[in-house]
Formats: sequence, C-alpha cells, structure tokens
Amino acid sequence: MTAASESRQRHASALVPGTPEQTARLTPEEHDLVGEAARWAPSIHNSQPWRLRRLASGMSVIDDVTRSVPVIDPTGRDRTISCGAAVFNAWTAMRSLGHNTAVELLPDPAEPGVLATLRALGPQTATEHEALLHRMIPLRHTHRRVYRSNVVAEEDLLDMRQAVAAEGARLSVADPASRRRLSHLLRRAAHAQAADPELRGEVERWVRRGAHPDSVVDGIPSSALGTSPFPVDSLVHAGTRGVPGAEEVEAELSRSTVLVVSTRDDTRLDWVIAGLALERLLLTATAKGLVATFTEQPLQDQQLRPQVAEALEIWGQPQVLLRVGRPLVDAAATPRRPLGELLE
Repeated sequence: MTAASESRQRHASALVPGTPEQTARLTPEEHDLVGEAARWAPSIHNSQPWRLRRLASGMSVIDDVTRSVPVIDPTGRDRTISCGAAVFNAWTAMRSLGHNTAVELLPDPAEPGVLATLRALGPQTATEHEALLHRMIPLRHTHRRVYRSNVVAEEDLLDMRQAVAAEGARLSVADPASRRRLSHLLRRAAHAQAADPELRGEVERWVRRGAHPDSVVDGIPSSALGTSPFPVDSLVHAGTRGVPGAEEVEAELSRSTVLVVSTRDDTRLDWVIAGLALERLLLTATAKGLVATFTEQPLQDQQLRPQVAEALEIWGQPQVLLRVGRPLVDAAATPRRPLGELLE
C-alpha cells in the first residue's frame, strides 16, 4: 500500500467508522442543507472553486478549475485547500442531520476532479461538539481588520491543536523569535507581489469595488477589505498603500497569535487534508469568539515557502499561515454564489 493510499484510508476511517456498503438515502432537503454548509467554506479570494454533485446517499465535492487564480496559485494548492474546507463543512452538515458519514478522499483516479465523496451509512446522533461546529458555519468569516488582543488562552490553543490533529495535520504556534523571522519573509513576499502587475491585476479581478452588495456573489467586496495598510488587510491590491518596514510588520503580527497548519507531505491529498484541518480549526476558533486572518503571501512564493518552515521551525510542509485573535471591530462577511449554481 502506498503512503498516499495509507493516508487516504486512515483519514477516511478516522472521520467516520463504518463500511461504504451500508448506505442511507438523503432527501432533497438534506442535499440542500449539506450544499448550503459547503458553500460557506473559506476560499482563496472568495473564488469558491467547487461544484457539488448530489448522490443518492450523499455528495461529492469537485474541484472547479474554471475558478482558478493561476498567477497567485499556479499549482492549485490553495484552490484544493479551499475545496477541502468545503468537504469538512459538508461532513459537519451530514453529521448534524444524524447520519454516520463516510468520507473518501480522491476516490477515483479516473475522475481526479472529485476531491471527496461523502456517503451516509445510517443513523448516528451527532455529538454536542459536532452540532456546535455546524452552528458556527454561518458565523465564521475572514477578518481583515485590526485586532483588539492577541491573547488566546492555552486551553483554546490546545483545542485548536487537537482540531487540526483530528484531520491528520499539525498546528504550530509562532513564538516571538519566529514572528520576527516571519515578518521579514512576509515583507519580502508582499514586495514581490506588489511589483508584479499580472498578480496585482488578478487580485483586483476578485475585488468587487463599487458593486452593489446585492449583486456580489463571489470575490471580496469593498466592505470586507481592511481599513489599515498591509499586512492587516492581508491582500496586496490596488488599494495597498505600500509595504511597511519589517519592524512595523512584526508589531502587527504581535497583535495576534500566528499559527501554521502543516502536513507530512505536499501531495494533492495533503492539500485536501489541510483544508479539512483548516476549517475544523476555524470553526473551533469561531466558537471561542476568535477571528482569523490569512497571511499567505510567503507560502504563495515558491522560493520563500521552504523558508517559512525554517523560520517557524515546523514539522512537514507548511500549508496555511494565519493569525488568530480577538477583533477590535467587526468585519463584513463575504457573499456566496447561489446554491443552484453549485449543485449538479
């Protein structure tokens, strides 16, 4: 058995016990509820790069390459992580409906676009924690504003570590020395992105400036952008007013707790697992009154990404870099496409 198949089998059985042959049917209303949960997953630039295929006993989450951001994400790593987050939301919804749910990752080599298939195996009451995570789905959104406090209780960090570990990934917390090293990498990555007109143009295509809120279904509306310079905003776009010095970047990082989700390897399967781990982490943080900002620029630079692992002294391959803390002000949620556009 290959390492990839071992990981896929271990992960599927870790999520849910049972055998795929014991399946139950989902009603149309249940399909809608599962799809509704999946569509609120976070995604790179709120591109929502997934399609949802209804199955008699569940649903498949499919990579929608037509919604790629190829300049900033040429390998599709961020897109796949985004889809992995949608898989976790779908699983959470099926559990909330009382279905014991099997999840198979990358189930069909003949159809590589299918990243996961979820099947109901029979009745099984959701745990109190699973029900809590499901309730957090509509409340979670990326925070691109300033933080009130970086104080995250050790108990909360432990819960977030366990959330990530439950999906086969690892969560590391940056100490002050690591934040200092990271601030230099973050600044270098931001400078490189700011100097790349093709990349800035791609980001700008996903920023919905001046659009009426009712007409926006994807991308980042102006209301969801930050009001402070990078890296508070977390995006390098037309409104970015230069890149601050390393000391200023480090000071901003110190106002939050810097976390990194890593996986053992760097395969497509690892990217899906990273997405599952990320969303379980984010929903766990939301339940604790915490918000998160993605700080992905150094991981989107293929030359700097290995240096992130060195700077943070982490195990494995860094997949997601984010800041967590308590918000000073509220931040607007980003919109989602109608469910009918996603289901097939």
